[in-house]
Amino acid sequence: MKHLLLILLLFSISVRAQDCSPYHKVTNWESNDDVEFTAAWVSCFHASGLAFSMDYSNISTGVQMMGEGHDNSAYTFLSYQYQPIKRIKLSVGPLYRLNNNSGFMLVQYGGDIKLYKSIWVTSRILQINRSLNYLNVGVKLAI
Repeated sequence: MKHLLLILLLFSISVRAQDCSPYHKVTNWESNDDVEFTAAWVSCFHASGLAFSMDYSNISTGVQMMGEGHDNSAYTFLSYQYQPIKRIKLSVGPLYRLNNNSGFMLVQYGGDIKLYKSIWVTSRILQINRSLNYLNVGVKLAI
């Protein structure tokens, strides 16, 4: 009985299988212009860090990693972006610290100004709690 089921399974796969070849040529390349990936170097008065994000339409999500001045803290964020004019993006959204007493922070908000093609100046305020916030300023590259 097991052999019969195996034979039926193999037969059905071979009858319905598609022709797959590693030599198949791709004739049409498509890209989605709504998705943008960014990498940024940011700095505040006592630490610097890296931020990476993925933007889709007017939603941005990403991660920011700070240096020793911030005890190597890493944050993840989700932002709503508003673009009043083509060269300026404003954003606001929640912030979550991933390490060093992880948890939700109050908010992060800021903006980006386009300098040249895919190079932006970025600035964000990370509101950690009511009495502590960080101002990050840096350069962002959109890929």
